[in-house]
Amino acid sequence: MKTRLIGALTPAQAAEIHQAFLDDLLERLREGSFDLRLAWALDPGEAVPDGPLPGVRQEGEDLGERLFRTLAAAGAEASSVAALGSDHPTLPLEMVHEAFERLEAGADVVLGPAEDGGYYLIALRAGAVAPRLFEAIAWSTDRVFPETVERCRELGLRLELLPRASDVDTPEDLHRLASLLTTDDLGCPRTRALLGAWGYA
Repeated sequence: MKTRLIGALTPAQAAEIHQAFLDDLLERLREGSFDLRLAWALDPGEAVPDGPLPGVRQEGEDLGERLFRTLAAAGAEASSVAALGSDHPTLPLEMVHEAFERLEAGADVVLGPAEDGGYYLIALRAGAVAPRLFEAIAWSTDRVFPETVERCRELGLRLELLPRASDVDTPEDLHRLASLLTTDDLGCPRTRALLGAWGYA
């Protein structure tokens, strides 16, 4: 759920818009030339939800450990892996393909920097998935991207960057997205319909 939107939205609306983000993004990503899995952040004892895609439980004490463990498990089965959040619903499929193509061309890590100082996508060669890349990062701050870049330098990893983009974390971000969707659904029909119904602009 997008908890930082609660206040501008009710908890039920925040859950609803998060589901719309996820459904719009997954519909696009299902067309990709890669295997797709959902990594769920769940409460203890909560079952992985059933759905149209394979799902795995995120394990770890913080976001960094959860990212590392999820990517390391995927990297045991693939030569390259990627993780992206559901808070960038307009992410083009071509951008994900470009990340994998850059890994195939020799990059160790590909990052999609977000406007807020984080990143919306991280892709890695399986052999580059290391705990140090994710530990002691100031998650949910504007230090995430620069600290991750520094870790890549520290580990001697060849880093390449995708174009900077905005994700949706705050009410202001939601208004910005709603404005973009007034003339084009940008591949996000569910998100556009919800925001229109709520009078966002």
